[in-house]
Amino acid sequence: MKAMTSRERLLSALRRQPVDYVPCSVAFNPLYPVQRKPGWNFPWPQGCPIEQRIAYQVEQLGLDQTVPTRPNLCRPHPDVTSRVWLEGDVLHKAYATLAGELHAAIRYNDLWAHGQDIPFDSDFTVGHFVKPWIQTEADLACFKYVFQLDESGQTLRASRQEFDRARRLADRYRLAVTAFIGDGLTGAQRVMGAEPLCVMTVENPGLIDAWLEHEHRITMRTIETLADWGADIFDRNGFYETADFYGPKTLERFVGPLIRREMDAARSLGMVALYTIHTGIMPILDYLATLKTDALFGIDIAFHGIDLTQVRDRLGTTNGFWIGPSSTFHLWKGPEATRRAVQKVFEVFPRHGLVLGPGVSAHSIMPWESTLAMIDEWKKLRSPGA
Repeated sequence: MKAMTSRERLLSALRRQPVDYVPCSVAFNPLYPVQRKPGWNFPWPQGCPIEQRIAYQVEQLGLDQTVPTRPNLCRPHPDVTSRVWLEGDVLHKAYATLAGELHAAIRYNDLWAHGQDIPFDSDFTVGHFVKPWIQTEADLACFKYVFQLDESGQTLRASRQEFDRARRLADRYRLAVTAFIGDGLTGAQRVMGAEPLCVMTVENPGLIDAWLEHEHRITMRTIETLADWGADIFDRNGFYETADFYGPKTLERFVGPLIRREMDAARSLGMVALYTIHTGIMPILDYLATLKTDALFGIDIAFHGIDLTQVRDRLGTTNGFWIGPSSTFHLWKGPEATRRAVQKVFEVFPRHGLVLGPGVSAHSIMPWESTLAMIDEWKKLRSPGA
């Protein structure tokens, strides 16, 4: 078949349409400085601009990369103020809002990645919380003043500038642009804590519903905006929306209908509807099959209990798979383990609807030889006759 651009190849594969060969697209995670102490193994300098990284990944490695954009259409109410302070080894941050004070506290130690700040969107908070951001309805009322859609247009203009930069870079290499939008229960965990959130599904489900509805409204507005600007892929974060924390009935109760609305909206506006999911998927395969996704990204193929044949058979009739060697189990073990993982993926999954890429990313401290081995093995197996 006629040679395709990387954008055409990737979007067609995710939609389970014919491609000239199976694409390979790698998420490269530089990690936070506190995590990079073992070293930096990427072949580009730390902190270099995205244009330099994409050039190397496309021109030198031959990958079908996407250019990421993480739009933010929210800003605090103009009257909101914040302060940060230390008490011993506990870092506090508080926002003063028209509804009262929103306050969080974390253990401040050598493993904390964000300096003297406590962001809303970091997995690090979960393991460090002394007091989560949201525990009560009063906390949520304050949160809505801190994290609300900006109707002034100022944040929208800044996000548009970021998107236009991504689009120009993507067009230079004929790549797709991926918009990372929506966090659901993953986002709830970052502001409520993991164990408290699980308990709250039983003891205070209304608070979770209210938080999710607020986040969903922002997600839907952002989907519409990014589709209008020309994003190619909508990637909804479901990393912690799995059976590691919840059963299928709980997931359906809290986020199933919201996810389906988001996926329908993205698809109706011309974007590929992608869902990131990692571990704990075997007990929820039937639930995942109902979510109306175009493709699933990031499944860990080496996680305990995973059965790739079942995953393929129960999800593959309606989903493409962006899948490959496990970051945790294969890339760390070196080139040979990584090559065998690539071979396994090509043995189990049909080329129709397949994108190769590590689950979920290649980290800057991992052996670079493993990533090179994955790419080399992909080039041997990617063509239809291989």
